[in-house]
Amino acid sequence: MVNREKSAIFFSKNCSDEAKEEVKSVLDIQKEALAEKYLGLPTNVGRSTDGVFEYLPTRLKDLMGGWSGGEASCAGREVLLKSVAQAVPTYPMSCFLLPVTTCKKMRTSISNFWWGSSADNRHIHWQKWEHLTRPKVDGGMGFRDLRRFNLAMLGKQGWRLIAKPESLCVRVLKGRYFHDSDFIHATRKKHSSSTWQAILAGSAVLKSGLIRRIADGQATDIWQDKWLPNHFQGRPITPRDNQAVSRVAELISASGQWNESLVREIFFPIDAEAILTIPLGRASGDF
Repeated sequence: MVNREKSAIFFSKNCSDEAKEEVKSVLDIQKEALAEKYLGLPTNVGRSTDGVFEYLPTRLKDLMGGWSGGEASCAGREVLLKSVAQAVPTYPMSCFLLPVTTCKKMRTSISNFWWGSSADNRHIHWQKWEHLTRPKVDGGMGFRDLRRFNLAMLGKQGWRLIAKPESLCVRVLKGRYFHDSDFIHATRKKHSSSTWQAILAGSAVLKSGLIRRIADGQATDIWQDKWLPNHFQGRPITPRDNQAVSRVAELISASGQWNESLVREIFFPIDAEAILTIPLGRASGDF
């Protein structure tokens, strides 16, 4: 149920007065307002995020300022940083690409706490932060690289766009930004929102480990898409030259099996073997 007395509508500056009145009449909500935050996130985020997330370094610094970092053991400081401090920006990082300067400020606060530094008592930082973000098996402490963590969280949002194409969010974004292609081939367009820019930034992480699963081969480009598992960069090393085939579907016979003779005729032996070992799915489309 919606409490209309506590609800408000926010309109863009380009919305006409007539349209505003019509929407308010239909929804039976008369109040126009924009809360500063909703579910802990800023509501008014434009194409530029500079200064919008400055509250995160401040909150983190205030949080750690109440801890006695110099008196806690290394194990105690590690637990506090990993379970509390590094969790502060997790939710915003899953929705927005934070400015590099914001990540650096948070990293500085975390590093100072780890080495026991404060405004009145500076300590030597015996290792650079990049070393501390390595896994413990590699000699580090396993702390998060906040920038990489931000991109990884946004990569998860990109995966949702691929895995749940029928969701309302995906249909809205597709209609706005990649109506003539799929998410993997989507590009940044003029006047893209900060949310879409953030998802695209995370898509680079996603694409680096993503490979197509072949079903009918109609949606997969032989030479451009990554579709060969454990094979160089996921693509054939055979030069395309003047090959007429462009879609994986052209390598599949009418019976739904690989056209082995055609595959061996077109590709180098190492490519042909990699292709012929791929099981063909029964679904109607590649994924």
